This record gives sequence, C-alpha cells and structure tokens, in this order.
Amino acid sequence: MTNETFEALVQEIREKSLDTLLKKNANYADEDRLHNFKAGAAITGGTPAQAALGYMAKHLASLQDKVRKNDFHDREDLLEKCQDIINYIVFIWCCGNEEREKYAHSVTREE
Repeated sequence: MTNETFEALVQEIREKSLDTLLKKNANYADEDRLHNFKAGAAITGGTPAQAALGYMAKHLASLQDKVRKNDFHDREDLLEKCQDIINYIVFIWCCGNEEREKYAHSVTREE
C-alpha cells in the first residue's frame, strides 16, 4: 500500500467516525453526552465504561467474523463497524475521564 493510499484511508475513517460521533450521539443523548452509557449501566448494574465496552463488543464480534472469514466485500459495512468501534473507544475514554474527575474532586474535599 502506498503512503498516499494509506493516508487517504486514515483520513476517511477519521472523518467518518468523527462525523458519526458528533451527529449520531447528539441524537441519542440529552445534555449529558454519556447519558446512554449511564442509563445502560443502571440497567445492567455496571459502570458507564462497562456499558460502552459491552456495546462495542457486538461490533468487535462482527468484525472478528469478517476478519476470520477474510470477507471484506462490503466496504460500507466494514467502514461502519470500524468507525463504531473507534467511537466506542472515545466514549470509554470520556467515561474514564469523567470518573477520574470524581476522584480528583473527592481528594480535594478530603484535604
């Protein structure tokens, strides 16, 4: 693969995943962009990050099947699965940072 092709593919997945992340999540969440993961956590008895990881697992399982079968004929389906996995990683990153902020505030209050 040439550098140009590689860079174009990286740019494409980044643009698509960011577009989906900003538009789709805005439609599903209220003011709290992590609302769906917090609601999922309340239903399952886990944390928001665990809920996001669970949602991501469905896409990982599907991607695993594609890779195992070497079945990449449906480019749009591959793109969707990859961008959704990227976006769930972003949500886990945000959940972790929000959780970390709780610890930072509790340490400050204890001092």
